Amino acid sequence: MHIPPATRALANMTLPSLPSPSDGLTVLRQVIEALSLEMDFEAFFRKAAGAAARLVGADAAALLLLNADGLLEYQFFLGVPHGYGERFRGFTFDRRRGVAGQALAEQRPVFVPDYPSYPHAIAEFVASGLRASLALPLQSAGEAVGVLVMSWFRNAVHEPDAERLALLATIGAQLGVALQRRRLEQQLEYRASHDELTGLPNRSHFLCRLTQSLANGKRYGRRYALMVIDLDGFKAVNDGAGHAAGDRLLREVGQKLREVVRTGDVVGRLGGDEFVLLMEYRQWPEEPTTLAARLLERLSLQVAVAGGSVAVSPSIGIAVFPEDGSDADTLLANADLAMYEAKRQRGGRQLCFFNQAIAHAVRQRERLLNEVAQALGSGEFVLHYQPIVDLPSGRTVAVEALLRWIRPDGSLRLPSAFIPEVERHNPRLMQDIGRFVLESAVRQAETWFRAGFSLTVAVNVSARELLEEGFLPTLAELLGRHPDLPRERLMLEITETAALEKLAHARSIMNACRGLGVRFAIDDFGTGYASLTNLRELPVDRVKIDRSFVAGLPAAQGDRAVVQAILRVAQVFGVDVVAEGVETPTQARALQALGCRLMQGYGLAHPLPAAQITDWLRDAKPAALPLTCAGPPLSPSRILEHRLTSKSD
Repeated sequence: MHIPPATRALANMTLPSLPSPSDGLTVLRQVIEALSLEMDFEAFFRKAAGAAARLVGADAAALLLLNADGLLEYQFFLGVPHGYGERFRGFTFDRRRGVAGQALAEQRPVFVPDYPSYPHAIAEFVASGLRASLALPLQSAGEAVGVLVMSWFRNAVHEPDAERLALLATIGAQLGVALQRRRLEQQLEYRASHDELTGLPNRSHFLCRLTQSLANGKRYGRRYALMVIDLDGFKAVNDGAGHAAGDRLLREVGQKLREVVRTGDVVGRLGGDEFVLLMEYRQWPEEPTTLAARLLERLSLQVAVAGGSVAVSPSIGIAVFPEDGSDADTLLANADLAMYEAKRQRGGRQLCFFNQAIAHAVRQRERLLNEVAQALGSGEFVLHYQPIVDLPSGRTVAVEALLRWIRPDGSLRLPSAFIPEVERHNPRLMQDIGRFVLESAVRQAETWFRAGFSLTVAVNVSARELLEEGFLPTLAELLGRHPDLPRERLMLEITETAALEKLAHARSIMNACRGLGVRFAIDDFGTGYASLTNLRELPVDRVKIDRSFVAGLPAAQGDRAVVQAILRVAQVFGVDVVAEGVETPTQARALQALGCRLMQGYGLAHPLPAAQITDWLRDAKPAALPLTCAGPPLSPSRILEHRLTSKSD
């Protein structure tokens, strides 16, 4: 044990010997038992520190631990004079300073029997009446972590003998074990309550903080604004630069949130690319609006990806307490709704405050989704089929399967009235609808083939559906259940934009589907970027010219040039071309003059139930065939002839 020379005279004072060795062992046994039984570290410290102080005749003890900044910090006290603990709890100083610093540096006990005379005495401790000090360094898992200090304020000061020091060392070792356990518990607690990637509070921990804050708000009349923040463009970063780049972006956003928020604000990560922030405010709406504006500015980023960059920007939804919700779940749900409204209305980098109009829209949406789910289960969904006609021959070569919802009252709803909401808010239901459409179309295609009709059935497939992990095996299983259908009679239509979103993945899936014998068409062709060059990147058999290029024919020279270019490039690659949205004879004549044979549109035929398509294919008089020109129902060839010779557009 080290005793500074300046205080050696006082060190010669002797402490009465222990009554017997067994008494010291009894004290030690009690400490060890406490370690195994006492899970609360502070409670264990009181027992261990009390035993250590009694062994050496000290009347107080304190525990100093190295903090994250490498400073010694007072954290626990026992038996100190009144006001001492309040004054020095959290007090920090350099790890090389004072008796504790010396013991930590030398890794051995340091006893100072006359603290005021100690050369490195800390003035604050002298002023508090500290007379003598014994510092015992502590280790945890082989690493120096702090110091146990026994202090004399009132008791007589005696130098501890070797026997007492040996017992103190054992108690110190037990404290080290307890500290290691405490550190592991804190790490586990931190991991359970914080997001590993960003270090922000996770969803469950944030909700606890939110609940506590709202309870204080009710008790003291405080007002809060809750912001839900979603990153637009995050998916494109993940897809274009990989998940490691996405993780770096999330860490950067987490750091920027820490920099932007004010003292007292609580920020967390809900999951994925959604973050959340709680702020107390006094001035409405200035304070929430100002903070949200800072977030919009700081979180608008450009992220490098292969071949360019992606603009990332936040959409922020804000709900306020207590007006928009008096409990955590309601407030968070309403802020989330406002965020989706900001994303829907303004397309990113915007904020939206929750209001009852949003709540009403949500209720309507939930009602619609429930009705759609019930309609799917009760057989209200059917397929209608729109013919695709080879104009020169008048032959129907294909039909496109289109979903229709026949309500119990007989009214008809088109997919545009409900599919966008289902796609956005209920992916599982959308998956079920897509499966229904595909199965129904394949079953009908097989029926027509068995009846002797040489007909291709085209089915629309969304990008999400195509790229789902289970799509390919589901398709293979479906085709296996319909062995009579030649595989080339099924054509899957995907939009050009969908195919280009994940070009490599889409190409891989499309090739695998073609391996099953299925063919592909690109719908709405010409609307994606670099459209003409994509024909050599994608395994397609047909392209469908978007109706926007057909509508202006023959007058619109720009549309005419686009159609000509598509036809020429398609011919080079051996791909069929279908013109969509043909509604007038003049459009049909213009397309035919440009070399386009295959056409589809209301000017030729509306989508019809399967039975009427069967009549159509048999060249019978289809019931209530929707003609745009006056006259009785005609056969397909006569209808086309009638349209092309009609004077009416």
